[in-house]
Amino acid sequence: MSDTMGIGGYSPLLDAGAIYGVFEGKQCSGSLPELCLGLLDRQKKAWPAAAAGYESLGSARERELKCRGFSVRVQQNPGRSKSTLADVGEKGVAGRACFLCPANLPKEQKGILYRDTYLILCNPMPVFSSHFTVSHLDHRPQGIAGAVVTLLQLMSDFGPGSSVLYNGPRCGASAPDHLHFQVVPAGQMPIEKELRLERPAFRRRTGGVSVYRPKGVGRRVVIMDGPGPDAVGEALHALVKGLGIVLRTDLEPMMNLVCLRREHAYTVLVFPRAKHRPDAFYLEGEGRLAISPAVVEMGGIMVTPLERDFERLDSALVEQIFNEVSLDATTVEAAIDAME
Repeated sequence: MSDTMGIGGYSPLLDAGAIYGVFEGKQCSGSLPELCLGLLDRQKKAWPAAAAGYESLGSARERELKCRGFSVRVQQNPGRSKSTLADVGEKGVAGRACFLCPANLPKEQKGILYRDTYLILCNPMPVFSSHFTVSHLDHRPQGIAGAVVTLLQLMSDFGPGSSVLYNGPRCGASAPDHLHFQVVPAGQMPIEKELRLERPAFRRRTGGVSVYRPKGVGRRVVIMDGPGPDAVGEALHALVKGLGIVLRTDLEPMMNLVCLRREHAYTVLVFPRAKHRPDAFYLEGEGRLAISPAVVEMGGIMVTPLERDFERLDSALVEQIFNEVSLDATTVEAAIDAME
């Protein structure tokens, strides 16, 4: 029996054997989350790397830290070592084959062809009970400007049970040379719960979208909340442009995104960033802290592959890391003001 499910053909860029399923939209039988969970179940059985990654997650140690006004969950997960310690500089990226390009996928790795343009893959280094990577079929740089439509489409197709994540190319993307997103179960990151309980400060309204800037969560966050994807997409474009103006850069401003969909609302959390890794990451010897904040960490799950870091991480150190890697409040406020 063929692994291929769903309808439609497959991209000429892919070998038919690499396709577990096809999702082209509402005409497909079954939901996209159901199709993805079927893929995950199959990959755990047939792909040793996926089985090992989920086994590592199953034995991961966790503990909660109460900080000033917020909390984080610390996860010691040795299976994340490769991702946390990845060399994402220009030389490091240039010196390795792209692990998201279809031609370079392990023979055991299967994916779901998504709307003829992306491939949904099981992340073999998971942080959550289901953790997927949605990668473009073409090898193109990570960047949100031309991919907002896809981001919002993913939010619609996966529905309220999932969160769609994005890491900027200079602040957390383990493949800054290849456009991709992540999809994880909704409600698993502490900040999602905290922002539901709090009433963040309203800043402005643009195109039917409300923009908020919560305070007291240890890092800078901008929330955009609207009734439909188009308006939220326009607001996101406007904020990215505003950040570029105040930072005086033509590069994509450093940021991480958490995207949530409720029944009648689309919400995007934007974490503007000042730097990728804290200074302690680059220290030698005992002073080194192997924590590399990406979107999962900014969402409140501090992943560390090393036991010593898991043991010594405390609330003061978490607050220091968040403050160090977040863009300063004055600049964030100026970017909101610059939204058009």
